[in-house]
Amino acid sequence: MNHLAHFLLSPAGDAARMGTLLGDFARGADLSAWPAEVESAIRLHRRIDGSTDTHPLVSEMKKLAPPALRRYAGILLDVFFDHVLIAQWPRWSDAPLEDFCAGVCGSLARTAPAMPPPAQRLALRMGEYDILRNCTTRDGVAHVLGRIAGRLSRPVALAEGIVMLDEHHARIEGTFEEFFPQLQALAAQWPGPSSAAT
Repeated sequence: MNHLAHFLLSPAGDAARMGTLLGDFARGADLSAWPAEVESAIRLHRRIDGSTDTHPLVSEMKKLAPPALRRYAGILLDVFFDHVLIAQWPRWSDAPLEDFCAGVCGSLARTAPAMPPPAQRLALRMGEYDILRNCTTRDGVAHVLGRIAGRLSRPVALAEGIVMLDEHHARIEGTFEEFFPQLQALAAQWPGPSSAAT
């Protein structure tokens, strides 16, 4: 899952949203240096990623990626799933998308000073560049893929993966509709901060 889905699945407090973002930055099993609510959200983020990466439905979808980009199919699907989530937003959230994104960006702006520099930079850019809604359009999806490609260790024409969305949009959408409720159930059952490490 990409940023928007992770934030929708996480608790709504500032600390939890901070931990949700840090799920892409925190390393190692020992997270005890973070406050309990932040640690719990980091672990939830990891669990969501693990469940997504290994789920049979997602594994089947990865086979549809262009052969040259097959090893990056997980990245492509993460971004495509955010695109589907935005298109279907009222189905998954009672809050208007604009209000939800503003709330997340406000949380991240308040907690950014406590984050390591790379995460802090992203936290502040979230609001400045409306990153959570960048996948609204096809062109936006291609732009996001291009940005991600720029952070990879070697040059990859990741934006060309948009052809997968063009050719298999209905299947991607159907997979999301079947799979996302399972992630919602996982998140709803996630233990509180006091038992996050169990």
